[in-house]
Amino acid sequence: MKCLRITGLSILLLVICISGCSSEDKAQVETSKEPIVTVTPAPTETDTPTPIPTKEADIEVTLSNSQELTADYTTMKDIPVERGTYIAVVAKGLDSTYWTNVKKGAQRAIKALNEELGYTGADKVRITFEGPGDNSDVDAQINTIDAVLAENPSVLCLSAIDMQSCDAQLETAAENGIPVVIIDSGVQNDLISAACATNNYTAGEEAARKMSEAIGGSGEIAIMAHQQSAQSSMDRVAGFTDEIQKNHPDITIVDTSYENEEKTVHDMVSGVLKEHMKLAGYFCTNEGMTNKTLEALQTEENTKVQVIGFDSGQIQMDAVAAGKEYGMICQNPYGMGYASMVAAARLAAHLPVDPYISSGYQWIEKSNIDLPENQQYLYK
Repeated sequence: MKCLRITGLSILLLVICISGCSSEDKAQVETSKEPIVTVTPAPTETDTPTPIPTKEADIEVTLSNSQELTADYTTMKDIPVERGTYIAVVAKGLDSTYWTNVKKGAQRAIKALNEELGYTGADKVRITFEGPGDNSDVDAQINTIDAVLAENPSVLCLSAIDMQSCDAQLETAAENGIPVVIIDSGVQNDLISAACATNNYTAGEEAARKMSEAIGGSGEIAIMAHQQSAQSSMDRVAGFTDEIQKNHPDITIVDTSYENEEKTVHDMVSGVLKEHMKLAGYFCTNEGMTNKTLEALQTEENTKVQVIGFDSGQIQMDAVAAGKEYGMICQNPYGMGYASMVAAARLAAHLPVDPYISSGYQWIEKSNIDLPENQQYLYK
């Protein structure tokens, strides 16, 4: 009996041990499977995948309210695009946070379109996003456009460095039945189907009003502009100049300089300050010109020049927060990228599009830079 009790007890302990170990092993297996089930990276819609941060899904795509449009360019609903449609984007350059945000908006739009249509794998609508490394390299951009057109895209989306440089390429697109959507910067050509851009003239006018506010309504000011041949630069300078001359008689524009290969921005700013020692303000027409002007002003002693910038980026955001830049006219690159893809998708689906879609802009200064509704305008 003693042996039987021991054997029975041993058997009972063995059963309990096996049962307990089996339960623990099962629990460990189930726990180890959980991350595999819940973590599923979402693919992006470009030839070279670039993960889109989750926080971008929280960005509300909005456009200018001062327009009446026949279509909603903030949604991809009800656009019956064919499987495998190819949309090619050739940007002005890939060397700024501005174009990074245009690209993010475009990627999100194409992702939304594929989800709406249920396209996966080879059926997906796809985009390529290319451009020169330097946003003043006209020849490099022309070569890129030629290469893209050789691939016969369904739609070409283009931001031209030089508004007269792409005539031959636009004619090629028209001959091959490829509609063209202009993004950001216009061209002097009737062969385009739609344009999604900032109203740069009115943005220039707004910058002039803010300059008057910054310098107290009187004084000498100067303009530092990007490429003289770019429509965006021409319109911003024209809007700014017209507003000053018409409505601010005590303010004088003493110099308008343009980005060029002969002189650096630093040298041009230094020259203006030497000739106009009481200069009160500088208006800069894009991110690059603003950053370089801010840098040049830092090397000058006893300067109290108020800077009105255009676009944003980390350098400008820091300068506004520190009081080194009075404020900036910020475009809506994320919304512009999204809206241009909606226009492209509608063209690919043979739906009507508006000839001009204003993406809007926002005045950003120290007091409103952190507001949630202004985050889509900051180039992060």
